[in-house]
Amino acid sequence: MESIPLNEIYQHKLNFLIGAGASSGLFPTLWLSVKDSDDETKEETIETLATKLALSNHKHHHTLLFMYYYQKIIKPVCEFKISDANEARQQEVINNYEVFIDSVVRLLQQKGEFLRRCNLFTTNYDGCIPLVADKLIKQGALAFHINDGSSGFLERSLSAKNFNTYLCETGVFGRHSSDIPQVNYINLHGSAYWRKRDESIVVDYSSSKADVAIPPEAEVWLDQLDAILNDETKTTTDVLEIDVELTKDIEESFWSAYNKLPIVNPTKWKFHETVFEEHYYQMLRLLSYQLEEPNSVLVSFAFSFADEHILNLVKRSLSNPKLQVFVCCYNEKEKIVMESRFNGYQNVKLIAFEDNDLDFSKFNESVFNASILRDAE
Repeated sequence: MESIPLNEIYQHKLNFLIGAGASSGLFPTLWLSVKDSDDETKEETIETLATKLALSNHKHHHTLLFMYYYQKIIKPVCEFKISDANEARQQEVINNYEVFIDSVVRLLQQKGEFLRRCNLFTTNYDGCIPLVADKLIKQGALAFHINDGSSGFLERSLSAKNFNTYLCETGVFGRHSSDIPQVNYINLHGSAYWRKRDESIVVDYSSSKADVAIPPEAEVWLDQLDAILNDETKTTTDVLEIDVELTKDIEESFWSAYNKLPIVNPTKWKFHETVFEEHYYQMLRLLSYQLEEPNSVLVSFAFSFADEHILNLVKRSLSNPKLQVFVCCYNEKEKIVMESRFNGYQNVKLIAFEDNDLDFSKFNESVFNASILRDAE
């Protein structure tokens, strides 16, 4: 397996695309153990199952699945604090984020003056990147700035134009200036820390409460659904055999609260609030613009390209002959999927281990060469 040639690309325009697999160990992913009843060789996800239920006539089961999605995935993300990561596996994930951000910053330090910036796109709505970045900045050993697109003082509001800002440092008498590495942190699928206020998006990392109530009546059905979704011997037909009976009031109350969440809905990946929807498409355009720049590089990790908007955007951008894309595949099975998705594109390089899984630790040490970057100083 080949690593990413950092010595060849560090002066290029760097872009990273990070998916849910990077936070695996802290939060559940969308992948399910249950099999597709139409084709048991296919892997099922909450996204694919939600889409099937939405297109079918099983309204109650569709609502129940989203209650499960909120309870098992969204709520833990919203309630997460770094200080809560006490288990060894959780600490490993946090450490991997620290190593990754440290390596990105040290790579930016090698770039020429006023070029020390990169874009870190993510479909994750957890707080791992900003919270870990804040921890590293407070430690004082690594000088860098993370720009999440927000501006303001007591209340910080999100705007796409803020990603064009760039911090510089000057001497006391203004005789010289320099820049510090900057990471533009761009949430493509929303964030647990966003809130809609009038016609703007407010960012508040001190609060990420999600006010969606799960009715007590649904708990029995949710337990049954949990058992089925995490059983490799079950199929999606078993999901439909759950005798779900939700009243109209319960369903309307749940969806009213759920649709206010500042995250992309896993069915058709769509926001329900117009202000979030507009920002979503602005961020997709930003990704497109960055990939169409000459000498751009995109490194994707823990991202399945299941989002068709992002997949098609990247494929269109590959018409740029100066764009290099490195797709890190978790295993050989995923590599085969990626080969089918990017077949014929000469400027895409797929990276995978032949006999092992490419997890976050292996990405840092063997693909992104984090240890080499640290030792080089």
